[in-house]
Amino acid sequence: MHAIIVGAGMGGLFAALALRESGRFDKIDIYEQTRVPSTAGAGLNIAPNGALLCNWLGVDLDGGDIKGPHGAIDGGRAAILDATREIMSDGSVSHRPIKYNRADDTSAGFHHMHRLDLLMCLYKRVFESGPETGVTCPIQVHMNKRLNSLRQTATTAIAGFEDGSTATGDVLVGADGINSKVLELQWPDTPPRRWTEVTVYRGLIKREDVAALRKADGSPLDNNPIDSFSMDVRKNPYAWALTYWVRGGELLNVWQAYYEPDSAEFEADEGDWFHVDNSELQANMGRAFADDVRKDDIVALSGAVENPTKWGLYDRDAFEHWQDGRICLLGDAAHPMLPTMGQGASQAFEDAAALSSCFKLHGEDVYAALMHYERVRHYRATRFQFMSKFLFKHLEPEDSLERRQILKALNERDYPIFNHDERAGDDDSWIYLFDAREIGDKLPLKKLGPWDFRSRTAAMETRQEIAANLWRPEISLNGERTVSLAEVEQHNTFENCWIIIDNAVYDISEWKDHHPGGPFVARMYAGKDATAEFGDYHTKRAELHMRHFRVGYLEKSI
Repeated sequence: MHAIIVGAGMGGLFAALALRESGRFDKIDIYEQTRVPSTAGAGLNIAPNGALLCNWLGVDLDGGDIKGPHGAIDGGRAAILDATREIMSDGSVSHRPIKYNRADDTSAGFHHMHRLDLLMCLYKRVFESGPETGVTCPIQVHMNKRLNSLRQTATTAIAGFEDGSTATGDVLVGADGINSKVLELQWPDTPPRRWTEVTVYRGLIKREDVAALRKADGSPLDNNPIDSFSMDVRKNPYAWALTYWVRGGELLNVWQAYYEPDSAEFEADEGDWFHVDNSELQANMGRAFADDVRKDDIVALSGAVENPTKWGLYDRDAFEHWQDGRICLLGDAAHPMLPTMGQGASQAFEDAAALSSCFKLHGEDVYAALMHYERVRHYRATRFQFMSKFLFKHLEPEDSLERRQILKALNERDYPIFNHDERAGDDDSWIYLFDAREIGDKLPLKKLGPWDFRSRTAAMETRQEIAANLWRPEISLNGERTVSLAEVEQHNTFENCWIIIDNAVYDISEWKDHHPGGPFVARMYAGKDATAEFGDYHTKRAELHMRHFRVGYLEKSI
């Protein structure tokens, strides 16, 4: 078979390597719209669940010359950090060693990297399978190919490009990011991306400049990153300042964000990022941390960033489908997420690994392979997509007591490793020790609930204990009328939210603020079918409780 991949970023390159590994393809072509390989931004994190897959494909995250030229096609030059530090508002420091960094751990720990270094080590691995090498199933990268048309037949997928050329293959993978052209062409009614009202500054500081940092009054920093090979975070409800070492400790990545609801720079969607002066960083971050003992350190870091860039953070609601016939989405094109969970690249790698396993299982049955891929990946990836929003407190609805009880009983951590809150326990193995290659041996059921990724027994027992005390409205609906899908779709906002569960229609506008999982469900499924969130694990007692919110039943389609 022949695979076409649109987008030669991290997800697209990794997908090519993974599909080649499946043994089902004779040729893989990647089409990239830029003229030369490039990537914006500064640092990123490859978590153990992503590093495991890099090891599988021979992608060298650790090798390379840490003092070599910028943009060299080399090993990834990662920094393997010792710990995370959260520097609190009272000046105290919470220090935690990073797990999963043991030498005998095949997941190989957390890799903190320069984005361009990751892209180049992926290119290095791809070029080792280029057509000129004579390998079976060569991978060819085509630059300056901007997609402008897309169609498919019963046997092929066809991509058209602005230069008039076309590409025809058995399957087409859209790995072209949050502004995906594949998404736009294949699913034209998808709502546009949404401005989160969060502005981000990114940049790097050389190690020697970090060592020389001083506050404005000339005194040393209270917590200089040079003194700790760690990821450091300082945050308040409306601003973050995050630093960590990349390129083996030669560069410090600086990521600073603040909530700016009155900003007009990004609302018009004129561009993703642009260069700014350090004085702007210092002024805005100084205001964001005004009257805070950590402010002077943050302002000093802001002033030392080389060539800082300014970004507007955007998100999207979860897409209902990632595949249609012979076309599918992968990575940010399928589930664009905010950077707060540190899972963007790792989730793209997981997509690619699962896609490879699906083709290994289903062979030339492209339709079955892509359906299987969507069903095993959709819930896990979209869960990270929504959790990443809630680490910004202005985007997160207040937790209900019931939700906290259930999450704590499950002891399942739903915050990233560098956030030391224990909102939902401390077991983060579901995040970091997951192997996306394991997809089962048959096509899964149409929809999977979240408990299929957790301890089902613990979840059921916990729900039975709590269900008797769940909140109910003063007046129960307990409706029996017939409801059209069009009527459900009209109630599609967070404040006016109807959802469908197993063909019954529920009004969770009030319920979401009291019920476990409610805010998440309201944001993900307003006006849609929420069976994927609820249908697979509700106890009979919980189902009886849900009658209080039932509007009626969805009319049967003819």
